Amino acid sequence: LDSDFRTTMPADEKTPLADANKEKEDLKEPLPADWKKEDLNEVVVYNMKVSPPCCKIRAIFHHYGIKFTVVEGPKKDSDYKKVPVVMINGRQINDSHIIVKNLASILDGKPLSQEELKVEETFTFGAMIALEAETAANCGDLCSCAKLIGGVNCCLLSFFSCCICCCIPQGFYKRNPGLKSVAEYREEFATMLGDEPYFHGSEAGIVDVGLYGGMLPFHVTDTNAMAVMLSNDKISAWWKRMDENSAAKNKLFA
Repeated sequence: LDSDFRTTMPADEKTPLADANKEKEDLKEPLPADWKKEDLNEVVVYNMKVSPPCCKIRAIFHHYGIKFTVVEGPKKDSDYKKVPVVMINGRQINDSHIIVKNLASILDGKPLSQEELKVEETFTFGAMIALEAETAANCGDLCSCAKLIGGVNCCLLSFFSCCICCCIPQGFYKRNPGLKSVAEYREEFATMLGDEPYFHGSEAGIVDVGLYGGMLPFHVTDTNAMAVMLSNDKISAWWKRMDENSAAKNKLFA
């Protein structure tokens, strides 16, 4: 394991935090306005290894050099049963979008602009789900993802991949009415990127890093859905710039 994080299971679970946010709900009490990157201590990420939103958050912490501990699975003492969940200095933050939104001021020195927020929302609640749905609909892609997971789950996913392709993808669209295709989101991102090298402008910011991290599991497994995402020249060039300067690509699945 690399020096930025370690995998552990907590010795004991603390009392649930009553003020923890729900999915898509912002923090009831904002993080302290004077917090800087060096103030982010005791960082714990509750996650699943190949979950795209979890990869997104781990990539951000790797990129900004934040040391963190990984706990596999949901936070046991929390009413929030999804991942990722982040604990920072005793504060619990749920939902990868809310995590990014609240860390932007600390890690980039300024809050997300409306344009950056739109990119982040489009990815988290649209493109990332579309990538999952289209990957789940491809038997070969599922088998590739199974290898990344490893262990018994790898064998099970590979064995049942054809059945999953027939049943699971429809659930993504039922749970997310209005979900578009990866190709449609690709074109939206190209428009949002415009002539800038990054979504934050001349330099990569937290939204760029989050998108890169969330797409990485689809890229390392050579999924067809990711090939579609990168089939636009602007998006392909953006990806190449991110990949060349990434502090996360060799660490996310170590």
